[in-house]
Amino acid sequence: MLFVTIPFLVFFLILFSVYWILPVRWRFGGLLIASLVFYGTWSIPFTIHLLFIIALNHAVIEVWRLWPKKWLFYSLQIVNVLNISLFKYYYFFFDIVGRLFGIDGLTSPNLRLADRLEGAEILLPLGISFYTFQIMSYGIDIYRGTYTQRHRFVDVLLYILFFPQLIAGPIMRGTELLPQLQSIKEKTVPDLDTFRRAVWLLVAGIFKKLLIADRLAPVVAPFMGGDLSQISAPMIWLYSFMTTAMLYADFSAYTDLARGMGLLLGFDIPINFRAPFLMVSMSDFWRRWHLTFSGWIRDYIYIPLGGSRVPEMRNYMNLIITFFIGGLWHGASYNFVTWGFLIGLILSLEGFSFRRGWKEWPDTWPARIPRLVISWFLLLSTAVFFFSPSFERSLDLLSHMFSFQFEQKAPVETGLILYGLVAVFFFQAIEQWPERFKELRKYDRWLLPLCVVLVFALVLQYSGQGRDFFYFQF
Repeated sequence: MLFVTIPFLVFFLILFSVYWILPVRWRFGGLLIASLVFYGTWSIPFTIHLLFIIALNHAVIEVWRLWPKKWLFYSLQIVNVLNISLFKYYYFFFDIVGRLFGIDGLTSPNLRLADRLEGAEILLPLGISFYTFQIMSYGIDIYRGTYTQRHRFVDVLLYILFFPQLIAGPIMRGTELLPQLQSIKEKTVPDLDTFRRAVWLLVAGIFKKLLIADRLAPVVAPFMGGDLSQISAPMIWLYSFMTTAMLYADFSAYTDLARGMGLLLGFDIPINFRAPFLMVSMSDFWRRWHLTFSGWIRDYIYIPLGGSRVPEMRNYMNLIITFFIGGLWHGASYNFVTWGFLIGLILSLEGFSFRRGWKEWPDTWPARIPRLVISWFLLLSTAVFFFSPSFERSLDLLSHMFSFQFEQKAPVETGLILYGLVAVFFFQAIEQWPERFKELRKYDRWLLPLCVVLVFALVLQYSGQGRDFFYFQF
């Protein structure tokens, strides 16, 4: 079930109503069943597989508490990595082998296993990248001693299966969600202020998804797969920006919907974006974009490698390794690993320059302009690897970006592009200066019902026509 469809709307309205009238002792079980049903609508076999992975992790962690052997803990994490590798990196591995040893059958553009090895096709379980990070963080925190609370199997089960954020995050730590699940019996129906916050988040999420992300998708189609000889170099730069804007609208929409539903059920889900387009450097961008992901790779990859406590050159190597793994987490392709490597390299070069005076520039708008230009140049030129359907297409886009082709032959959706720019930066402003928009709260009495009606009409209009959320592929 997609969030912005009639079936899901009915599902959530029924759950919300039943959840708060159930006896408190049944509330936990009701939410667990609802989460199982939600994931089960995508795939029963993958639901069983996920239950097995959760049970295995819980069982091994409980054994480790009684018998704390390093090899036991590390074996569990290897199993978690192998689990995601089998489903996500199987084809990529064979592609690398095929290229190295010249085996054409393994490097076919068609990635279906049936076409490559005459076997059964391996599909990707929905949300596997997100729930793998989440369940690994739970075990690692217990191993480190930073989280010592013991939990029942059903607690850990709902911690992973909690449906608002199961498929595409935000990635929540055990310290964030498990205490909230334990206090589920004490939760009360949201007060008016919380209810308003939740509804505004739902309105924003549906608006971003249906009226920004899904509307911009056809606009950026030439960037993704059109004839580049028909597109000027400046337009390719603009398409790169608009594709990034589309991703922001799509991904932050999912986060808003997850947070809104969480509030209605009595749970606080962390934010994932803080106006990333208002960055002043690439490192600032990663302090604003996909916060739970950047926090995860910082705490569980970068810091264990030594973080910034090591010599300068080693620190830069740690950054590159961290984002290389982050790129691989996003997808099994040369595009994503190249993107991750380049981001790590750029952050390293930025750190090198910061240590030598770049960061000491006056914090005024005239002084910010060169940094903004450089940061956006780097972001948009690396974005081609993130969005392109193939590595070859990425290289073609890069070469055209730096060409002297200024004649635009293909038609341009100027109106939609301007609309997308205004809409995206409106939400950036809300994220950057939320206190300035609090004045609008006095109009909630009539503005909120109007927006709810409009959003409900949107869902009715586009139910079944909307595109999957971009991060569902991860």
